[in-house]
Amino acid sequence: MARVAFLAALAGVLLLLALFPAWLLQNLGVSFTHHGKLIHAAAFTVLAALASLGWTKHKAKLIVLLAFSGVAIEVVQGAQLIGRGPDAFDWIADCAGMACGITIARWTKRHRVRNPPKRPGEYPDREIDCQKAMEPGFQAIVDCMLEAGWARGEIMRSLRRLISADNMTQKENAKLEAQLAIARAMSRVGRPL
Repeated sequence: MARVAFLAALAGVLLLLALFPAWLLQNLGVSFTHHGKLIHAAAFTVLAALASLGWTKHKAKLIVLLAFSGVAIEVVQGAQLIGRGPDAFDWIADCAGMACGITIARWTKRHRVRNPPKRPGEYPDREIDCQKAMEPGFQAIVDCMLEAGWARGEIMRSLRRLISADNMTQKENAKLEAQLAIARAMSRVGRPL
């Protein structure tokens, strides 16, 4: 499962985030100017973690593959075709993300969540139990980012932004699913869209 998720994430990072032309991103209303390095680090954190979990015996090859992918992204972004510029600091952020992803994967293997909900369904302290179960993983992420050179304040602000972005993504996905359901229903009854 981690292998499939890695391949999907790699395709998404390479095709959607890294290689879309600047004009297309602008037309879609997407801008990475303020959080570009954070996005690079986060993307490569996810890629490295999934790769480490999917191919446990090939970590060195995966690190080389991901490092090469980061360089390739910058080279292609430097081409005049897509109207984006290369940035060596993006590659450095990629490498920092890889270090975090490998650390997270290593930690995950050693510290599987051993505190599932006490019972299925809702109960009064369910969210507190969830927080207790997530605390070690949260601390591992913070420690990894501190080791990479990020300041605690930056880490906390970035985590809040990531949570906010995830919430926005969930809302947009729900809207899109609703629109697709309406379109499918209309097409079944023969109405034009």
